[in-house]
Amino acid sequence: MSLAGLIQFSKGHWPLLMILGFAALLFGMSQRIDALNADIGLYQKDNEELGRALNGRDETINALKGAADADRRATEQQLKIEQQKRVKADDENRTLRKALEDNDCGHQRLPADALDILRGATKTGATGSATDLRVSASGIATEV
Repeated sequence: MSLAGLIQFSKGHWPLLMILGFAALLFGMSQRIDALNADIGLYQKDNEELGRALNGRDETINALKGAADADRRATEQQLKIEQQKRVKADDENRTLRKALEDNDCGHQRLPADALDILRGATKTGATGSATDLRVSASGIATEV
């Protein structure tokens, strides 16, 4: 067929060609709509998975916040106990110091073993004894 023949055919059958063109257009649009609907279904599944993951993360974050709060409360309680013990030790030291000042024993020489203990020197040397519960010079109790 030549171009002139096609033009002649289209002039006589233009309504049929318009209907076929619209049918092709509708078919193409329905195929595109189906493909887009399939994509939407996949995206919805992905979105649901992400929502579940976010819920899991929210639960984890809340659990971590709870643990941090519990740690903070435990630390505050520990500091409170430590402060109470410090106050008690200070009171005992003041009472002991006052008792020693008022007593004549403050003017007597201590036994050599007591002086060694007060100076931090022991007879066992640098390793210390098994009953030595004092904190080492570095501030960390290494011997118990």
